Amino acid sequence: MNDGFDSPDLLSVDPLNKSVGYYASLRVIGQFCDSYILCQDEQNLLLIDQHAAHERIGFETLRGQYRDHGVERQGLLFPLILDFDHREVATLKEHQAELQHFGFELECFGGNSFVLKGIPQMLGDAEAEKLIRDVVAELISFGSSSLVEERIEQLLVLMACHRVIRANQQLSRSEIDYLLRDLDQVDFSGHCPHGRPVVQRLSLVEIERMFKRT
Repeated sequence: MNDGFDSPDLLSVDPLNKSVGYYASLRVIGQFCDSYILCQDEQNLLLIDQHAAHERIGFETLRGQYRDHGVERQGLLFPLILDFDHREVATLKEHQAELQHFGFELECFGGNSFVLKGIPQMLGDAEAEKLIRDVVAELISFGSSSLVEERIEQLLVLMACHRVIRANQQLSRSEIDYLLRDLDQVDFSGHCPHGRPVVQRLSLVEIERMFKRT
């Protein structure tokens, strides 16, 4: 298990800070197998799946932006000229306005080529070409019908998957702190967008029962 922390004082939350949410107030114990964050509250041991948690945060952030004024966009320093097949070109032209609302800036470059000038801001670290090609493939799988709410959410889930903390990824203490604070900012039912649990809890009673102390 990776604890990576030098001082016990770093594990406690300022009791005077009333704005601290539940997850941010947890005492961080460490990271298990570079995949799970171990924390505790007053009576429970919590195991947080870092990949599922970050995926949920990304999805909720993208969905909130989409429902507001559209997903925030970031221009590419070096725009990409990409070639597509005829089916992909037809899909891009059909959904060009919708793709803008999803945070993409694409312009026809002649023939089967498009210039990708911008991608969703929060996905700035993602591989831009793979991201847009995956989105186009998903749109093709939907057929020519309009994007209803369910399909919009499928696209947002796909996009969120392109920039998430992975399993087997060691996190610094500050990265864990940011992740826990971000969990407090999203409304979720304890599952990632794919339905996997984000958090598992073991109560003190359950742990004591394991060791036959009750």
